[in-house]
Amino acid sequence: MLLFFILLLIVPCLTIKKRTNDDGVVFDTKSTTCLKGIICLFVMFHNLGLDYPGNNEIMELICEHAGGVGVGLFFFLSAFGIIRSYQKKGNKYILKLIFVHSAKIYLIAVFVNLVTYLLFLQGSYEPTDAVLRILNLDLLNGFKRINRHGWYIATIILMYLIFGLIYYLCSKLKTKNKWIIAGVTLSIIAVGLRIAAIIADTGGMYTREITAFSTGVLYATFYNQINAFFNKYFKLSLVVSFVAMWIGFFLFEPLSTHAAAIFLIVISQKISYYHPVSYFLGKICIGVYLFLHLSSIILQPYLNNPYWWMLLNAGFILELSVLLYGIQIIISKVINLIKEKIKKKEGDLIA
Repeated sequence: MLLFFILLLIVPCLTIKKRTNDDGVVFDTKSTTCLKGIICLFVMFHNLGLDYPGNNEIMELICEHAGGVGVGLFFFLSAFGIIRSYQKKGNKYILKLIFVHSAKIYLIAVFVNLVTYLLFLQGSYEPTDAVLRILNLDLLNGFKRINRHGWYIATIILMYLIFGLIYYLCSKLKTKNKWIIAGVTLSIIAVGLRIAAIIADTGGMYTREITAFSTGVLYATFYNQINAFFNKYFKLSLVVSFVAMWIGFFLFEPLSTHAAAIFLIVISQKISYYHPVSYFLGKICIGVYLFLHLSSIILQPYLNNPYWWMLLNAGFILELSVLLYGIQIIISKVINLIKEKIKKKEGDLIA
């Protein structure tokens, strides 16, 4: 486990390059996609190595928190991405996010749950319980699920839906500050969900990273002001966020997650990320959450060596993720081809 994470700590260094005046905006789409690709490796090996920690106490602690911090950074980057996209595309982006992107993720997750159930878990649950697990509705089922990583899918879709509602309602406001109102409101809701979970002592898997979502929302909302501040106080911000990140690893994981997000923002003022491999990993990273548990079930009974088991699982997960990505591209091209033919026919009829 120690070896895997030492290697993973080296990976980001291969993607870093000095930012120039021609690099475009801070935290552009390529950079955030590359970061997601790097982070997904930490999340994957964290979960694969939960039962096989190393013998170095400090590295064990880092490895233990790598998954939680990594998923938090996913929420942070996702929130930042959807707000920035909305700022460019307007309300039509909400419809695409909810009815296309979120629906696609949900249907794929249900399909993976169904395959897992049919192959390995038939007869393990009562019929109603099985249906709720397959449909990823474990919020109605005491947080029981087929895919133990399925909480991420349910939570990110929930946040997308809340985002869509808040921003659509705020788009009707007659004030210049409506997007600031929307961003602050969405952040307050995210933090409120986290506080409610702490008070109720339930649903921690669903809400422990939601506050990281609010960090991404606030960054996108006050993008220019935050970048200007970190540029002006770059060294101080870098040191404070770095120290807070490591203190969080040892004392309080949520602090580490937020500090890591701020640290990424700060260093992105001076450097940018791009590497073809990490970029491609970022494009297929959703497969890690969808296939990690299924892969573990398939391979675990046949391998006794934990390190070979981790490597083969990683390869199998990434292979399935690439396959899923390829299928999505094919389906997208088929849909676009059908749309073009329909438009052409409509044009011929008008002519």
